[in-house]
Amino acid sequence: MKNKLLRTCLTAFFVCLLLSLSVAAFATETRLEKAMPEGGTAILTFASDQLLTMTETPFTVELTGGTGKVFSDAAVSLRLVMPAMAMPLNKPKAIWLDDAYHGQAVFTMAGEWNAIMIIQRPGHDVIDLTFKLGRVQMR
Repeated sequence: MKNKLLRTCLTAFFVCLLLSLSVAAFATETRLEKAMPEGGTAILTFASDQLLTMTETPFTVELTGGTGKVFSDAAVSLRLVMPAMAMPLNKPKAIWLDDAYHGQAVFTMAGEWNAIMIIQRPGHDVIDLTFKLGRVQMR
């Protein structure tokens, strides 16, 4: 009786482990979150878990205030930069659509990248938030 119960528990544990690993293996996005200075959060999500050079990568930006209210009145853009070297201006804009801001990013070189999110809301100071994106791979 004890062996059967132990086998059942171990089987359930391994099934759960395999399911959680398979879900992680098929993750298809890169999601980064930062606190905003006036409270609330900015979430930057790229539609790929592996950022690649010379590939249009859709991204979304979600902005919420400290009370959880979604901000739809902002002008949002990213400044994509490589901290290790000077790069030409790479500043994709994000347009409000369906409860989030949407845009397309293109990384021109392999290496470490940052995204500086620029947020301008009427009647508020401009906010710059830096997200470390990690290494962009060659396509």
